[in-house]
Amino acid sequence: MALGGVALVGGCKSTPPPGKPVASAAATQSAPPPPASFGVMELDAALRAEWKRAGLEPRGRADDARWLRRAYVDLVGTIPPPEVAVAFTKDPSPEKRAKMVDALLASPAYADHWMNYWDEELLGRDARGQDLDRGAFRRWLRVRFAENAPWDRVVTGLVAATGTNSAGGPRGGKKGAWFPSDESGDESQVNGAVNWTLRYEQTPQDLAGIASKTFLGVQIQCAQCHDHKTEKWKQDYFWRFAAAFARMRVQRLDNEKPAMGQIRRVELVPLDRAAPRFQKKEDLAGLANAKPAALDGTALEGKDVRQALAAWMTRPENPYFARAFVNRMWGQLLGRGFSDPVDDIRPSNPPQAEAILDQLAKDFSSHRYDVRRLLRTIALSEVYQVLPGASAPADPENKLWSRFRLTPLGAEELLNAIFQATNIETAAQHAGFANKDQLRFQLLRRYSFLFDVDEDADSPSYEGTVSQALALLNGSLVGIGSSAVPGSALEEILDSAAGTDAQRIEKLYLRTVGRSPAPDEVELWAKYVASPPPVSAAAGVPKPGDPLRRLGRRPSADPRRAAFEDVFWALLNSSEFAFNH
Repeated sequence: MALGGVALVGGCKSTPPPGKPVASAAATQSAPPPPASFGVMELDAALRAEWKRAGLEPRGRADDARWLRRAYVDLVGTIPPPEVAVAFTKDPSPEKRAKMVDALLASPAYADHWMNYWDEELLGRDARGQDLDRGAFRRWLRVRFAENAPWDRVVTGLVAATGTNSAGGPRGGKKGAWFPSDESGDESQVNGAVNWTLRYEQTPQDLAGIASKTFLGVQIQCAQCHDHKTEKWKQDYFWRFAAAFARMRVQRLDNEKPAMGQIRRVELVPLDRAAPRFQKKEDLAGLANAKPAALDGTALEGKDVRQALAAWMTRPENPYFARAFVNRMWGQLLGRGFSDPVDDIRPSNPPQAEAILDQLAKDFSSHRYDVRRLLRTIALSEVYQVLPGASAPADPENKLWSRFRLTPLGAEELLNAIFQATNIETAAQHAGFANKDQLRFQLLRRYSFLFDVDEDADSPSYEGTVSQALALLNGSLVGIGSSAVPGSALEEILDSAAGTDAQRIEKLYLRTVGRSPAPDEVELWAKYVASPPPVSAAAGVPKPGDPLRRLGRRPSADPRRAAFEDVFWALLNSSEFAFNH
């Protein structure tokens, strides 16, 4: 069965076909035993014990509509289509949540979402450079998540990347670097992962700091200038760790200088010493002369010390690697990690429920760093299914997650949600905007700066920013998205011959907040559209240079249609739409 383009995958016990030999008992006994699991049941039991010790009673279980929206946002970066929400809430199967998680994790949208997440984490929004092929990097990430590559293999591929950066062509490609096409040309000789190193090719010390905090949860960059004041990291530790990232050379592959706007093709090759250019920089002399070493002092040797570093980072005995990823994913799905910020695990910032973090990390490592398995365990756990609400007196900052922590949708998630709710892509195509990926890229670039908030601040509540609120209230994206323009969701709802006003209101609720409206909400809005106010000037009229300008926006001449536009606009601007809850 498929719901909204996401195939539901279920397992069944199979029997060998006729004539195929069955494994003998001896062969079965000689197979290595499966690793001990710390799955959903064990996680639930451990958290209940934590809550009991803290004197906490978790909130009740989220209903199907709320949980479904939560899972869609967290696992695939958007909201569920209305038909999926309806079918899911009507499904009586006790296994439907597990089946839905499996379907989401197996969907192309899952790979796209985590490609977006890690692209921003690793490259940032403003990465530039003539030899930086962001499209190739994003394609590399998407393939890794689509095939569920083990996390240690992903990190090794990044830290020790060698090879060619790009197949060439215009920077960003024809469809925008943020939404790379699958039809990307011949990239059989390209390793998109090298673009992460190229992003920092002039500042390997920055690459070292990012690698440490992102993949190990260790903020070692403070030791770049002096010994860490509260932790064990010495300045020498930092420079020896960073020295590994300086042992590579970037050599050009094209004889001629590329034309303006074209990607310069280069090859990243390992060196057995620091690149000569670092010897010439006074501020990098310590890096150029240091002997590469891991954070625990292990010497890194060989022709490619980055390979040795990746092997040290990802080995099961490493006390940082698995914990760092588990903590990050826990924070991503539950609003706060065991340690917060998620990339700062240290003795002076001790994790909450540390025994649970350790058990999850051990399970993650013993199951070969299976990312989907970890996400599935969290998404099906009791803690992920609790309701939001006021913090308990025994845990005023809700550090033990007995209430679901409200979190605002990120730039990508909010943009995807607006596109999903409004069908603005179809409307844009009706208006002659044929390249929907380019439209998404332009809109994301236009709105993403609004989400540059202090990510290191751990607050039990989120207040948003004035800029975000004004952009949504007055901006063209919501203004036009909520209009009954040709091809839009609202036009389709209003032009349908069948249905009452109450049914149209319900469709708008399902498209935006993923649930049916309460009776008093139906009554409120039904009265509003039955006796609409006079038509006034529309909000969100696009300005010159706005990618949505060609759609236009004029107040509907029909007061009833204008009233439905108001209802839709109000729902798109509601906190229930803009937050994950």
